[in-house]
Amino acid sequence: MPQISVLVPVYNAERFLSACLDSILTQTYKDFELICVDDASTDSSLQILQTYAQRDPRVRIITQSVNQGVAQTRNILLSSATGKYIAFVDADDIILPAYLETLYKTAQENDADLVRCLFLCENIKTGNRTPCEKKFKGFLRDVPAPTRKAHLQAAIDDTQVWLKLIKNSLIQENKLSFRPHSIAEDFPFEILLYQYAAKIAFVPEHLYVYRMGNNLSLSANPAPRAYSTLGNMIFLCQDLPHRQLAEPLFYNRIVNLTLKAVKRMRKYSFPPSYETGKLCRRAFETIQKNISYCSPIKRKKVKMICRFSKFIKDENLPYYALYFTNWFK
Repeated sequence: MPQISVLVPVYNAERFLSACLDSILTQTYKDFELICVDDASTDSSLQILQTYAQRDPRVRIITQSVNQGVAQTRNILLSSATGKYIAFVDADDIILPAYLETLYKTAQENDADLVRCLFLCENIKTGNRTPCEKKFKGFLRDVPAPTRKAHLQAAIDDTQVWLKLIKNSLIQENKLSFRPHSIAEDFPFEILLYQYAAKIAFVPEHLYVYRMGNNLSLSANPAPRAYSTLGNMIFLCQDLPHRQLAEPLFYNRIVNLTLKAVKRMRKYSFPPSYETGKLCRRAFETIQKNISYCSPIKRKKVKMICRFSKFIKDENLPYYALYFTNWFK
């Protein structure tokens, strides 16, 4: 059994895929398997994967005849991984030669459940690379304090499932997975991952290259992402109590993030089929249903917010949330 399973979801990535695979297969650390799931690509991605599988026995390919989306593709990757640790890599990104070796060594030395590092942002048009801390000012560059609230903030600052080495047992024992048909699928996974990770280690080196400017990337379209983010927050409001993770100060923040996700919906136009008003209504109903998990002071505010929301039309709820997100802090 390999020590590390490197997991790559692939969909129409022919332009970037070879560079990604080359960066993985030339790592200084060799004891890993590389599992790639082709999510019914319509370009030459599958042919590229097959070429690499013929060259290197560490490469395993799983194909899907119907496109399932990145969330379900990642779930298939998780269920197929046999390594002690897993590392996600996006098909349009690359990792530097010492990425796996450095993270694995750090995980072993610290008995860490989760090891993360810094990354470089590469403009695919110019090739210029910028350290992540200059591009994303709030990116976490330290190990969070051992509290639920601190781990929540760490997950918010680090919403990428790539860029880290994770103990496979942590995922399997806590039944962590990605919400199917979700675009911003990293976010709830990261929230739960950081809540369950007892020991987190940090490597202050830029070892991952996040390639920006790919118009096929789902992150290039903010409207569906906003819609999916709200769905993810509703899911967390429901799932955290079931997992007995809803401590009051922590849950207060989850409720505030859910209200912010409702507020964000006003910025975009959606097709009628999205039924955004109904989704916003469901957010308020879910918050009200789980109101007991908030702290006593916040509980009173939440109760009032939810009570008056019943008199607001569904389509106006994002503007209603706009007012109350600042008041709820």
